[in-house]
Amino acid sequence: MLCTSVVEPGSKAAACVQMQVRRFDGGTGRFIDRSDAVIQEAYLSVQVDGVFHHETTCSPWDIKELVVGGLFADGTIDGAEEVLGVAVDIDAGVASVRLSQGSLGAPDRAIAEKPAERQGRALAMTVTPVEVNRRIELLEDRSLLFRRTGGVHSAVLTDERGIIAWFEDIGRHSAFDKLAGWCLLNRMDVVDKVLLFSGRIPREIVVKAVRLGCPVVVSPGAPTDLSIALAERGGLTLIGFGKNGSFNVYSHSERIAF
Repeated sequence: MLCTSVVEPGSKAAACVQMQVRRFDGGTGRFIDRSDAVIQEAYLSVQVDGVFHHETTCSPWDIKELVVGGLFADGTIDGAEEVLGVAVDIDAGVASVRLSQGSLGAPDRAIAEKPAERQGRALAMTVTPVEVNRRIELLEDRSLLFRRTGGVHSAVLTDERGIIAWFEDIGRHSAFDKLAGWCLLNRMDVVDKVLLFSGRIPREIVVKAVRLGCPVVVSPGAPTDLSIALAERGGLTLIGFGKNGSFNVYSHSERIAF
């Protein structure tokens, strides 16, 4: 893999390839030939107990976390203890997973059924507006790979001390799955943590956050009507449009303590 997970997003220089591009300059009305950093993308086929499970494209790092988090999100597994092993051949584009029960589980079941099991957790967890804004600033300040390429989303786990884990991927769902897989593999309890997410927050992201058990999700982006409804039902404090010291709270604002 090209880089390790996380705490130092600036270490992912190898995630880029330099390519020659022709850039049109509006000031001069001319093309300029220059070298530009382009994010890498890899094809990945996931097999579970020797059976094809799904295929995707992703950023070619933190693949074990991605696979475990994805299997958790779709209901195939309920925890990392069900995973006996993950063999990754990124050059061949294959990840092979062995599960303890020796079967595919139930990847076709609706993951929307899972969040109800997490309701009621983390009710005592609170954050102040100052803490929310500090986390938003942290996301903006440390998104170095995005600044360089414009090509990744970030999913970041934080507590009152700062960053716990930082994962990036070309896909927003894959970035979240990498973080979820890391939490499962490291037995990280997220019940008192805040999750930062760089992109828009559709319903599927809220499903994953509630299933993981995270009580607060903060993003500079926008939620949707379905994601807000699910966040309210799932006990999740959903914060969007976080920027320049302001933010919107769409659900469970009682966690914001002054």
